[in-house]
Amino acid sequence: MSSSEPRPPARTGASRLAVRGDELAVWDRPGDGLPVVFLHGNGCSTEAFRGLFESGVLARHRLVAFDLPGCGRSRDARTAATTYGLAGLADVAIDTIAALGVTRYVLVGWSLGGHVAIEMLLHGAKPQGLVLTGTPPCGPDPAEIAATFLPAPGAEFMSTEHPSAELCAAFVKTVYAPATPSEALSRDAARADGRLRKYFFEYVFANPHLEPQRVTVANWPGPIALVQGTRECLFDPKALDALSWGNLWRGGTQWIAGAGHAPHVSHPEEYARVLKAFADDLAAAGR
Repeated sequence: MSSSEPRPPARTGASRLAVRGDELAVWDRPGDGLPVVFLHGNGCSTEAFRGLFESGVLARHRLVAFDLPGCGRSRDARTAATTYGLAGLADVAIDTIAALGVTRYVLVGWSLGGHVAIEMLLHGAKPQGLVLTGTPPCGPDPAEIAATFLPAPGAEFMSTEHPSAELCAAFVKTVYAPATPSEALSRDAARADGRLRKYFFEYVFANPHLEPQRVTVANWPGPIALVQGTRECLFDPKALDALSWGNLWRGGTQWIAGAGHAPHVSHPEEYARVLKAFADDLAAAGR
């Protein structure tokens, strides 16, 4: 790690791991409590979870986050067309978790990471519980996807292979509002391999036979926690409670007032408290 790169939070082991022929950057902070695994969003990285790694609320828990291929400090995927598809990213995440020796865990998917997490359930992943933030289950129907997301400033970045610097800056401002994004968050958005954005959506639209994500979350028996900012800008967060959920924690969305698409960045302590409560409930239930 060069002196110009942001350092991992204290007590976090930063390492590199070979998974499916790709080299991934990993944060792995030890702890005796139920491990929590984080999956980041489109154009983002482990940096988005820095506040949670630094929070004393989660001090007992082992925390794991890794940069998906083509993101943050991970290498670009060697086979972009397959790795960057929804199924490819799900398989990479499953194999990374296994390679780290994590067997019982809470899976936290934020934004694109949430869509990957839902797909992982279809690929054999068995987390004790799932947390979704900034992830409205939708697709593969293109019309459903188009009807779900709102035309927020900079949103085109998420499906643009070669965005302008101006579009990238608008995306970062929107995604992390009301927080002011750090230099590291801005740099990681600019660094992200645009082929991931290209192939992710190409894969979904080319595979209409995929199980709809709304069917997956309705059928999965494990507990799902929805943690949302009240100022979500990429979709209508109130629509989440209207969906069918097989096992929705506390019966509805857990709201973080004043937060936007990334409540764990703007309100890390509040988010950490909700996450800890979910993990505690899983432990008490013997999961």
